[in-house]
Amino acid sequence: MKKLVVILAIMLPLVATAQRKGFKLVESVPSSEPKWVSAREHPDFIYVMGQEGTTLADAKNAAMQSVLSDIAMSVAVNVNGDITDRSVFNVSGDKVTYEESVVNNIKTKIAKIPAIQGIAIQKADVFYKRFYKKKTGEEYYVLYMRYPFNEFERRDLIKAYNQMEKEIDDKIAKYAEDIDDIKNVEDIKTSITALVGIKKELSDDDSRINQINTIIGMYNDVYNSIMIDVVDNIPGSVVVRLVYDNHIIETSQKPRVNSDCATDFDIRTNNGLWFIGYDSRFCYPQDGPTINVVFKAGAKNISKQIRIQF
Repeated sequence: MKKLVVILAIMLPLVATAQRKGFKLVESVPSSEPKWVSAREHPDFIYVMGQEGTTLADAKNAAMQSVLSDIAMSVAVNVNGDITDRSVFNVSGDKVTYEESVVNNIKTKIAKIPAIQGIAIQKADVFYKRFYKKKTGEEYYVLYMRYPFNEFERRDLIKAYNQMEKEIDDKIAKYAEDIDDIKNVEDIKTSITALVGIKKELSDDDSRINQINTIIGMYNDVYNSIMIDVVDNIPGSVVVRLVYDNHIIETSQKPRVNSDCATDFDIRTNNGLWFIGYDSRFCYPQDGPTINVVFKAGAKNISKQIRIQF
């Protein structure tokens, strides 16, 4: 593992450190070059060597980004194998391209881990040189950084990452289980929205994308399975309910009710039952009058035509 860290450090993108034409070295901080600049084999540090910047702040910011990238990459290298082993992929094309996609996705997730937020330049050893061009007044900086990051910290990040992945798996499993126990129409949309949010956290090649799409499809199928059940129908009043899988499913949305002759609709609800009162004085039995009840369920309208009783 330590050998891997050294290799990763050496592979960091380096900006050319050759002195630019016409520029003169005017400042070194500290004045003497630290030994670690030329001897960077210590496994408990991440090295950024020769990072240029128009200003010192630019050079420092770029160096810190390199540190963050290196930390994320070293964690990604450790978890990539586990992620690949536990997943089923239908990968076409270059395997390396796929692996890069997985690693980049892991790097993005690593950046959200709280431990990463504590990484600050104040913890680093910094050595920089300032170059100046008298003719034009231009200057630039070349910065070297040694950031402490040991194996224990790396393991903590890997543990945090794995915990984050487990939480995603648990959420997906919970949404799959909840399909059989939906009690409210609005919960369907809430669950679908949450699942779409989880998808956005995953790379396009993540096998869980298909799993989530399947679960979203199952939630949408619930919309298609909801029906209006007529509980009671007497002159001037009907009682209805929404049912799914042989049980009541509630909704906070009042139904739309209309009729070709009935008027003065009074709609109330209690424990999933909808009580609809109406005035049928202008309705005649020989006309076969009805009232129409329509509930909204996602993008679907669930409707029922009910014969008016006299």
